[in-house]
Amino acid sequence: MIAVIADDFTGAAEIGGIGLKYGLKVIIETQVNEAPDADLLIIATDTRSLNGDAAAKEIERITVELQKLKPSYVYKKLDSVLRGNVSKELLAQLEVLKKNRAIIVAGNPKFGRVIENGFYAIDEVPLNETNFVDDPDFHASSADVVEIIRKGDEQVVSKSVDETLPDEGLIVGDVTSLEDMQKWARHVDDSTVVAGGSGFFDVMLAREHSLQLHPAKEHKERVSGTLFVFGSMFPKSNGLEKRLSVAGVVKKNMPDSIYQNKEYPADIFDAWVSDVVESIGASKKTIVSVDNKNSTEDGISTRIKATVAQLVSRVVEQTDISNLFIEGGATTSEILRALKIAKLYPFKQLDLGVIQMKVDEYPGLVITTKPGSYVWPENISFDNIENKELIKNG
Repeated sequence: MIAVIADDFTGAAEIGGIGLKYGLKVIIETQVNEAPDADLLIIATDTRSLNGDAAAKEIERITVELQKLKPSYVYKKLDSVLRGNVSKELLAQLEVLKKNRAIIVAGNPKFGRVIENGFYAIDEVPLNETNFVDDPDFHASSADVVEIIRKGDEQVVSKSVDETLPDEGLIVGDVTSLEDMQKWARHVDDSTVVAGGSGFFDVMLAREHSLQLHPAKEHKERVSGTLFVFGSMFPKSNGLEKRLSVAGVVKKNMPDSIYQNKEYPADIFDAWVSDVVESIGASKKTIVSVDNKNSTEDGISTRIKATVAQLVSRVVEQTDISNLFIEGGATTSEILRALKIAKLYPFKQLDLGVIQMKVDEYPGLVITTKPGSYVWPENISFDNIENKELIKNG
């Protein structure tokens, strides 16, 4: 069994989708339990939402628990643009596993995300000049990967794959091609923790597994309501609103009186819940969004995610939903906690990072998640969701 620790839920789901490509039996859990009947066990944490010290303690605890299951190796899934508590989490994992160094291969050249000479660029634009500069939680102020990762006196270096590598510390690899990733995989040894994005994990799996070209089995359930939750505050693509409008998707934004006030009136929240429930009953395709602006409240992102999760829990109690689409890892984690879901079974990858999952607690429900920084792919047809025709032909 291979084990993965992901620092947010949508990253965990993305890894699950890659496992499905290779025919692996995949389980995602939010805590480590007894050894599962799985080839790939993914522990979905929410450590990206924690401060560095709290994140390190959580990773230490999870790594200790995972070691009891004796996985063949533990992969540390990081954000592809190195957001979060990268150094603190990896140092905690190194300590538990008694290893000397970590090789970090972030980015994904297939999608224009490259690191060259220690600088990160997306489609040849420096990271700190992309939309990530507007990320409300992890402002991209630099493209220098060492500067991004190092938070204190940690030993962090940037190296190309053909350079001599140090025996200790955190090594951030240059990666400009698939060949670079394949070379980095050959540097992994018993003294090394392997970490990075989904692209590098794909390369790691390809060394020992073959792609499964047969399509995933379709799940045929009765179809009722569809609810989208756009919890991520990351900027949306320009064409998304038009696509949703054409598809007849109804949008129910958070009332401004809730967004602007910690102590909002309960009847306002109840009215929002009722509005969403009625919309699902009428159109079966409804979006819960948070497009509000201009708040100066400290920690508002955490409160908003918790409020949205409470809304989803209430809506699920009051109406029949067969499709729940969630954007954003932290939002997904909050919603799963509210729904008391701790184990998920990925069964289909619709597109990169867009993964469908089943859960025990709600047998008729399909949960689909997507990272907040990814766009909704053009080949996902919102107007066909009711009929489960989620991918346009050709």
